[in-house]
Amino acid sequence: MPPMTKIRLLVLLAALGAGPAAAADARCDEHFADASAQYRDALYQSDPEHRDGAAAKAALRAFGMSWDDVIDRWIDCRAADEETAQRLHGIAEVAAKATAEADRDRLDQAHLTLLQIRPMLADLRRAGDGDAYADQLDAFDDKLAETADDDFDESEISPDQFVQLCEQVGVLGYLGERLEKRAPPQWAADPAFLDALENLTRQVRGLKVAVMRGQRDPIRAALSDLRRTFDRFYLLYG
Repeated sequence: MPPMTKIRLLVLLAALGAGPAAAADARCDEHFADASAQYRDALYQSDPEHRDGAAAKAALRAFGMSWDDVIDRWIDCRAADEETAQRLHGIAEVAAKATAEADRDRLDQAHLTLLQIRPMLADLRRAGDGDAYADQLDAFDDKLAETADDDFDESEISPDQFVQLCEQVGVLGYLGERLEKRAPPQWAADPAFLDALENLTRQVRGLKVAVMRGQRDPIRAALSDLRRTFDRFYLLYG
C-alpha cells in the first residue's frame, strides 16, 4: 500500500472513532496532507534535474486547486485567525505566480518561486502541531543545497574545499540519522520506507567516501546521485 494511502486510511479511522470536532480536525489534516503532497510533486516535476514541462505545469495546476480546497475547508475544522488566513492566502498567491511563470515556459523561475512556499508550509505546520517529519526533510534539503560543486575547477579539490565538504557531509550524516530516529509511526515498520531510507543513508556514505578520495568527478557524481535519491524520498515521505 502506498505511503499516502496508508496516511489517509489512518486519518479516516481516527475520524470514525472520534467526536465531531476531532473528525473535522482529521479532515482538515487530510486536506493539508493532500495539498502538501501536490506541492512536493510540483517541486519535483519543475526541478531541472528531472524536468518534464507538461508534467510540471499539470502538477502546479493540481497544487493550486488543492490549496484552494485547503483554504475553503479550513474554517470548517479550525478557527482561522487573521495571521493564519494571511499565511493561507499568501501560499495561494505564490502558487498562482509560479503557475503563471510555468505557463510562460519560465520553468526555472517557477521552480524558484515554488521554493518560497516551503518555509510558509513549515510555519503552518508548527502553528498546528509542532515538529513534523517534513521539517526534518527540509533541514536535510537545506544542508544538501549548501553542498555545492560549482567551483570545483581542478580535478582534485583544494584543502579548503575538502574541509568544507567534510563538515557538510558530517551534518548530512547527522540529519540522516534524525530522519531514521524521527520516522512517523505509520512508516517505522514499512519495508518500502525503510528501504528508501537505507538507500538515502547509503548515498550519504558514498558521498563521504568520494570526498575522502578528494577527486572532483566522483564527488560530483555522488552529489548528483544523492540529490536524485533525496528528491524521490522527499516526494514520497515529505
